[in-house]
Amino acid sequence: MLTAKVFARPNWNDICPVQAGKTYELLASGTWWDWFVPSGPGGYEGTILKPVAHLKRSPADRWFCLMGAVDQDEDTLFPIGRHKTWTSTQDGILCCVANDIPAMHWNNWGAVTVSVRTVWHPVTTGVEFQQRR
Repeated sequence: MLTAKVFARPNWNDICPVQAGKTYELLASGTWWDWFVPSGPGGYEGTILKPVAHLKRSPADRWFCLMGAVDQDEDTLFPIGRHKTWTSTQDGILCCVANDIPAMHWNNWGAVTVSVRTVWHPVTTGVEFQQRR
């Protein structure tokens, strides 16, 4: 199991290599801050921020929800929150970020901790079992 800090201020945090077809369990804990609002990795509602919610990286997910992506590719963005079992669709680097408006990371601080564990390896192809006669 690998454990890493995910800082609130950077636009992305590189966590670890992932491989297509492998399934990972992601567990997160801790507190980070959106300006003066504390939040865990599950994020917060932010009802006062509703008028600008469409500007978050992932408008459907809570403010400051821990998010993941492969190689910082927004097309692979997915919510992690406190716990997620996830299967990677491509090889690359798992990157994490707080779900915020990208231009507003300057007022973020603190970090949460994420642990990554491989829970399933796909069967590799190329070497076939041959029965002896």
